[in-house]
Amino acid sequence: MAEYTELQIDALREVANTGSGHAAGDLSEMLGHSFEISVPRAVVTEIEEAITLLGGAESEMSAVAIRVGGDVEAMLVAMFSPAQAANLCMLLGIDADSDMGRSVLQEVGNVLACAYANVLAEMSGISFEVHPPDVISDMLGSIMSSLVAATTRDIGNVLLIDSTIGVNDADAEMSVLFVPFDDGIEQLLQRLGVA
Repeated sequence: MAEYTELQIDALREVANTGSGHAAGDLSEMLGHSFEISVPRAVVTEIEEAITLLGGAESEMSAVAIRVGGDVEAMLVAMFSPAQAANLCMLLGIDADSDMGRSVLQEVGNVLACAYANVLAEMSGISFEVHPPDVISDMLGSIMSSLVAATTRDIGNVLLIDSTIGVNDADAEMSVLFVPFDDGIEQLLQRLGVA
């Protein structure tokens, strides 16, 4: 695995923090609740290690996966465990197992992933084309295997962003994986001026 300098990690963390700020504003406007989103952890690692950090291949997850095309092709995957999904829906006064709950979780994941894509484009000058989201509920290993199988491209290092979502003075957790194809992380760092 490639080693990254503190400056490079800080640049990626800044992208994550800025994306979270944009997403919080979008969600507050859309859902009529006050959202705050912080990023306690942003790490660049191999996809296998990211799966371990997220709880292991057999962890149950709901994922909103968005394919991104353009200068750098990638997948953005927003993930909730069942407990995280239930907690977020509870904070919003919605049953996570209802159609409304599933719709809200899809929209939260979609907004967060799109906000990161937009900030990546703004800060790096990279052109992104965001495709409609796919919603998947399965074990984490199966989710990631299906996403990897959907491309013939190589997957190098990934950016794992843990997010704390504050809603009405209470917190819920979720994670976002930026999975660029080929050498996407290196291209991104170069465009951010920290290669």
